[in-house]
Amino acid sequence: MSLTETEQVTEESGQGYSLLQAIAIGVNTTSPAYSLAAILAPMALLVGYSTPIVLIVSFIPMALTSLAFMYLGRRDPDCGTTFSWVSRAIGPRPGFIAGWAVAAAGILVLGSLAETAITYGFLTFGLDSLADNRGLVIGCAAGLILLMTGLAIVGSDSSIRLQTILTFVQISILLAFGIAAAFLASQTYFPAFDSAWLNPFSSGLNSLVAAMLLGVFAFWGWEAATNLSEECRKPSDAGKAGVISTIVLLTTYVVVAVFVVIYLGKTNFNAVGESGLVLVDMAGVVFGPVAFLVLLAVFLSALASTQSTMVPGSRAVLSMARRGALPAKLGLTHPKFKSPWASLALLGIIAAGWYLLVSSISENAMVDTLSSIGILVAFYYSLTGIACIVYYRRHVTASLKGFLMVGLGPLIGSVGLALMLVVGIRSVSNPADSASGSAWLGLAPPLTIAAVIIILGLLVLLVRMLRHPSFFRRDRERADFTQSPFPLGRDTPIAPGGLLIDCNSSPHDVISRIDASMGVVTSSRPVTLVFGVHPSGLSGEEMVVAREVLAEEGHEVFTVVEAHLRGLGVRGSLRLFEEANAEQSVRLAQQLVVPSATI
Repeated sequence: MSLTETEQVTEESGQGYSLLQAIAIGVNTTSPAYSLAAILAPMALLVGYSTPIVLIVSFIPMALTSLAFMYLGRRDPDCGTTFSWVSRAIGPRPGFIAGWAVAAAGILVLGSLAETAITYGFLTFGLDSLADNRGLVIGCAAGLILLMTGLAIVGSDSSIRLQTILTFVQISILLAFGIAAAFLASQTYFPAFDSAWLNPFSSGLNSLVAAMLLGVFAFWGWEAATNLSEECRKPSDAGKAGVISTIVLLTTYVVVAVFVVIYLGKTNFNAVGESGLVLVDMAGVVFGPVAFLVLLAVFLSALASTQSTMVPGSRAVLSMARRGALPAKLGLTHPKFKSPWASLALLGIIAAGWYLLVSSISENAMVDTLSSIGILVAFYYSLTGIACIVYYRRHVTASLKGFLMVGLGPLIGSVGLALMLVVGIRSVSNPADSASGSAWLGLAPPLTIAAVIIILGLLVLLVRMLRHPSFFRRDRERADFTQSPFPLGRDTPIAPGGLLIDCNSSPHDVISRIDASMGVVTSSRPVTLVFGVHPSGLSGEEMVVAREVLAEEGHEVFTVVEAHLRGLGVRGSLRLFEEANAEQSVRLAQQLVVPSATI
């Protein structure tokens, strides 16, 4: 059985990931303990007491972009997410490059996560001398990537349970750290209130943007949950998990940041140790004899993320292969474990090889690799927001909710990320300021890495267009009014006994029938509107065009009738588009709604 066929029965059989498990993957892919430990000290040095509010500001474009992931996933629950959505809305070529960027970002970050897991694993168990052995750490990290790749292929059920446990453990440790730091601050040092706590611009625009880039890095990865739409028991849970993941992360980050910043205020926001991870350096003071818990949290965070980070890239490659954008063999799924083994194996091997290559260049080259990730992430996040607006453009102007949720929200998120992309490119453009301190191919190393990835993507795109052009000839799509981002008739449970109104005629005729039945229409009675959108006697392209015209007509009738019903005190009537002609649509609706009356 293929992956697609398997997913069609997951909800009915109870198989697949639960909402909680999808949230665990979304949280773990961000590597919260490691990310927070890494960004708090440099962020506090940039913006001081504004650090918590800057984290919130950094969250805004991510949260707004998560709306695009949720609403696009609702109508196209494809595991390829950004690749699939951009291909549909903007075109196959931009979609290909977006999917390529998703896969590349996962490959680039795996080495750093694996190295962190190995290093802090040694430190957690008191093996400091092994942690200082660079060759041993590199070899073990490359081996860990391959091991986690194998577990992702053969142990999906057990690994997701482990992912869920690790989520609770590291989030609990982080929150306990914040509470302990709060107690310590109350006993030793509590600064007077400063307006900087609420003013993200207190240290200037440049410092704010630089700090926000760190914040975006800390939140990156939550969308891994949305790649599981075909593997969740309910496909809609993937979009929900993505949104909830960002909220869990924001809450945890801000709680910890508030009290860490209070503590750092004593040192004028200078680092308190040599590791560069502020939580690790503060662990002895805050946690005392159980300071190892912070090392454990960073170790578990990086370990869990080493596996979960493979989800977005492998699913993007899987989706691209299934649609013909990449060789079909990359879309193979394991006959026993039902995992996308071909794409997982490819990404794992490339990630391990890339890590060994970069680590052999210099110890700092991996830092430059991480800097290039921000460019790729901001690119495909921003493109996803634009795809949402383009795909749902009819709904953007159809209602206030549509304008805000699939129009203005994703637009602000995309523009914000695009601006940060530009600023990010400028901030890493000087080779002397890079971690390696020298130019690669005439550019700063982060820019060289990002440019090489995009150029390779374009070359592969050209080859695929020449050898397998069918995918790239597909037309762009847009959602009609039967494909709303918001729940319509069949997406919503309908209680029996309401009122069904046949809208398969002009608005004037429908309103006349409503007015003639004034005793039937009441504000307390649920109302469902039905319209048939299947044209009779047509097929092929003619049928598609005619159906779209009917959907437009149905939307117009629904809009006028809903306005009239609001004047009669009826709120929240439900729209029901039926894939049938006018007469059949009413019969089908009656079977679904089981109304007490039909007008």
